[in-house]
Amino acid sequence: MMLLIDIGNSRIKAGIHERGVIRSLKPCEWRKRPLAACTELFERIERPERVLISNVAGNAIATALKSWLAEHWRLEPEFMTVTQKFAGMFTHYDRPAQLGVDRWLAALAGYDRAGGAVCVVDAGTALTVDVVTQHGAHLGGLIAPGLSLMARSLTQGTAQLALDRVQAIDRFATNTAGAISLGCREAVAGILARVALRWRDEIGEAPVWYATGGEAEVIKELSPFPVEVVPDLVLQGIAIVAEHSK
Repeated sequence: MMLLIDIGNSRIKAGIHERGVIRSLKPCEWRKRPLAACTELFERIERPERVLISNVAGNAIATALKSWLAEHWRLEPEFMTVTQKFAGMFTHYDRPAQLGVDRWLAALAGYDRAGGAVCVVDAGTALTVDVVTQHGAHLGGLIAPGLSLMARSLTQGTAQLALDRVQAIDRFATNTAGAISLGCREAVAGILARVALRWRDEIGEAPVWYATGGEAEVIKELSPFPVEVVPDLVLQGIAIVAEHSK
């Protein structure tokens, strides 16, 4: 049994990998209480044979998690790193070490799952898009603010604006909260449409589209083309790395 962990900017997502199947655990917010989050997630599961981690959130949570694993299970975790060529995928990123490991893992899993050209949208605190051609060339992608971050940055930077959450709205708004919501949603919809145009004009392939992350369902809703939501795509990428490193 392996424990797979995806540490994002605000949440820890984890899953138990056993006999080729990933059983996802309930995601947990970690930023205000890293050690408590580890206890909440892992105290009720059996000691795994291996713990594999994707971490894009820095040293504080990594140190807290290593401490928890050492104290409770006497285990040393394995942290994922980006490799330029792996399992049939080759990244064209200028400096592979600067590519977010979660992006690399999601692209790897998406390419494996699609069996060819794929576009992976990870919609969390940030919105990332990664493209892989049918021959496994990871051509990079884009990074933009996620919906909630977009709305929050606008309301914090503008006097007398407030918005608790982005609303599902598809018409011209007649109030400020609705106007902000529509603006943020239209911005994301525009990104998706532009990415599709780039695929057509620069690559000429018809990719499979996957969305993952906390706002993946919104991506599916806003997309003008079919998108499959795969909540554990990063964990699937970790599992691929684990299988190749036995």
